[in-house]
Amino acid sequence: APQVPGVGEKEKEELFYTEGTEELKNTRAQIARDSLARAKKRLQRETEIKTTVDQDTWVERVGGYNTYIQKEMQVAVSQVGCERPLTDGKFSPDSEIFATCGWSGFVKLWKVPSCEVATTLRGHEDRVHGVAWHPDYNTQQVAEQSTDTKTLNLASGDASGKILLWSARGGAALGTLQGHEERVNRVEFHPNGRYLASTSHDCTWRLWDMETQKELLLQEGHARGVYALRFHPDGSLLFTGDIGGVARVWDMRTGKSIMPLKGHVKQLLSIDVSPVGACTIATASDDHTVRIWDIRKRRCMQILPAHNKLISGATFEPRYGRFLLTSSYDCTMKVWNTHDWSNSKVLAGHEARIMGCDISKDGKKIGSVSFDRTWKLWNCEREFEGVEGQPWIE
Repeated sequence: APQVPGVGEKEKEELFYTEGTEELKNTRAQIARDSLARAKKRLQRETEIKTTVDQDTWVERVGGYNTYIQKEMQVAVSQVGCERPLTDGKFSPDSEIFATCGWSGFVKLWKVPSCEVATTLRGHEDRVHGVAWHPDYNTQQVAEQSTDTKTLNLASGDASGKILLWSARGGAALGTLQGHEERVNRVEFHPNGRYLASTSHDCTWRLWDMETQKELLLQEGHARGVYALRFHPDGSLLFTGDIGGVARVWDMRTGKSIMPLKGHVKQLLSIDVSPVGACTIATASDDHTVRIWDIRKRRCMQILPAHNKLISGATFEPRYGRFLLTSSYDCTMKVWNTHDWSNSKVLAGHEARIMGCDISKDGKKIGSVSFDRTWKLWNCEREFEGVEGQPWIE
């Protein structure tokens, strides 16, 4: 006689849905409309580039820029960031300011390239693990609006589970987002600037409305604490990674987890999306590797044995995607050619593990933060003499 499946097997095959609020439904519709418009512009730009630049020319330009980085990239300034270790650092969208955070609980904004402190934001009562800039931030506009201390420019998350919202002009926090039950690891604004995502050791990621400062979504799905976080440039997808080594791709328009990215055997700490085609993903892990994924083909295309210790960061050059930057607890950063994934440059200088890295929008400056309490600004003094062409993303 045929065996009757057990209740457990039936339950395993069923999809589980949680009913959302009307606000969340409206948010998903807004994100869908917004992402379609962004995707249309991006695809038009891609078509223009591909009709004017053939593959061989593009490969030559990528190689030329990596040679430039290899010869010219060096430490410009090393600055003591705080009295305690630093945990994260990010360039502002206009590359004029570098934000750092760390165990002291302070968020500091540094002028680039002078590396002088512009503002110190005080409000956290615990270690700060992640900081993010609002996509519309502009240093010149902030300077011109000298009396405006209410415009949202940054967000930061700490070990107590709180997220604070800030104006770059300083002063008290503009708001506090509470909901996470354990430490907040990373925060990031949606490309449209209205929403903020956060990941936490409580095994969830959450979506917040910046206008109401309320939680829109509490998303479960990871079996371990969630760490890595990145929005797709169109805003349609969200990528998360957990300390079990699993990454997930979430459709922001439907709420579904549409693709697991499995392969790392230790905690996954960083995710980024290449601007070239916006379908290549890099994930960095404690297993000492960086994996390169093609989300169209739904598989890993390359495994880079990038460092000999935990890899804390992986980020693509934001506009042209000509190189990938990785940072590690082995006290080095490495630059990788995104055509053949060869190592173009090793950046050494920190005396302790590097906690994170970022690339300025023009691709000519790198910022790194370390457990040695310093952050370093790396740049190319000589201008690039090759042809840059049209960026994939503005």
